[in-house]
Amino acid sequence: MRSVLPVVLVLAACVGGGTVDPEPGIEGDDGKGDGFGVRVDLADPTGPGFTRYAGDAARSPITLSVANRMHEIAARRARDEQMFMKVGASGTVSTNLLHCFAGATQPRYRLDLAGRDGLLGTIEHFRQGRIGAATPFDRVTLAAMIGRTAAWVQTGSPSPLTRELAATNPRFAFVNYGTNDMEMGTSYATALPAFHEQLSRLLDRLEREGVVPIITGLNPRADSAEAARWVPTFDAMTRGMAEARQLPYISLYRSTSSLPGIGLGSDGLHGNVFTESGAAQPCVFAAPALQFNYNVRNLLSIEALDAARRVLLDGEDPPEAASLPAVAGDGSRERPFVIDRLPFTHNFDTRRGASLVSRWSCGSQNEGGPEVYYRLSLDAPVTVRAAVLHRKPVDVDLHIGDFTGGCAARADVVIERALSAGDHAVVVDSFVSSTGRSNEGEYLFVVHAL
Repeated sequence: MRSVLPVVLVLAACVGGGTVDPEPGIEGDDGKGDGFGVRVDLADPTGPGFTRYAGDAARSPITLSVANRMHEIAARRARDEQMFMKVGASGTVSTNLLHCFAGATQPRYRLDLAGRDGLLGTIEHFRQGRIGAATPFDRVTLAAMIGRTAAWVQTGSPSPLTRELAATNPRFAFVNYGTNDMEMGTSYATALPAFHEQLSRLLDRLEREGVVPIITGLNPRADSAEAARWVPTFDAMTRGMAEARQLPYISLYRSTSSLPGIGLGSDGLHGNVFTESGAAQPCVFAAPALQFNYNVRNLLSIEALDAARRVLLDGEDPPEAASLPAVAGDGSRERPFVIDRLPFTHNFDTRRGASLVSRWSCGSQNEGGPEVYYRLSLDAPVTVRAAVLHRKPVDVDLHIGDFTGGCAARADVVIERALSAGDHAVVVDSFVSSTGRSNEGEYLFVVHAL
């Protein structure tokens, strides 16, 4: 892989708990972490059958492995198959999201599928779901509130998440957090691990409950230059989490960044919407309307829901095939995993590595546990941002250097560093505590260009 663009690397260990302590009052949390909850066998994401998610795609494909994953989750509990729930913040609270599909209960909206009539079956299917007079499309969800985070929805007894689960008994859930979560640290870098932890717990809970999450990433941002610089990192992480779990994913960042005004309203934060005669029409999907955020988001959302319904509820064959080859290499120093494209995501486990380096030259910490190697090949100097996130009891750290044991930079959370052209080793190594315990375990590796 050759690139002349700046690169961002994000690594997230996905089993156990994070270094960030859980917020008090998280419902149903014993502090031990849940890993991935119920799951298909994802022990070898480098082999055939595991679907890699293209980092430049608007949404992930529904493939055989994703179909198997959805069936596995659904088998956990009987649910109302005409219901879905909405979980999120202001973008989910907005009536511009999905309400326009409700039909008779929302007569002010016009539905124009612009030739996509195959979606009507799914729209009619979920219009039949009812909570009082509302459909799942236009229900005012208890699990979304303006300005809230993934921790908020899980907090309290009962939590907003629990109350909405009880009220709707849904088979699917649209999940969208991140923009407010970005603001929960002393910096965007420190907010990243806390968001990873809370979103992981939320997805764990939904999976245990037999609810199939459809994960939606963050909008681009124009309210702050520094925030805009970090959105791709948060987007890469959420997409990587969805890939590791083989769950459907929608990238608002990738699908709206090229729109006029990057698809945002005057505040540079919230999505805009197509209007006719001064009225919002977010379910018009003709080409002019698809220059607006909520129109794009609604189309991607109904397409994802349609594919999931057909495969999971109607038993149809998965509509898409995996398009990316398996990652080359085995993670050893001799055959490091090859970063073959940008963006790049990879889920793996340091327990499958070897303990070759106990202390790196750029740090005094005991890294005597097993490590996993990646090769990043660059044809021009670039600046990289690297981050490693982990859930207890995993504690893995990130090192950038060469394949002879040399180390240019080390961090347990974030590295930003200019790299020269050529081959670089990016190594995930397992920290050894003062008691001699090696905290190796599963992680998620993500790389993308700024």
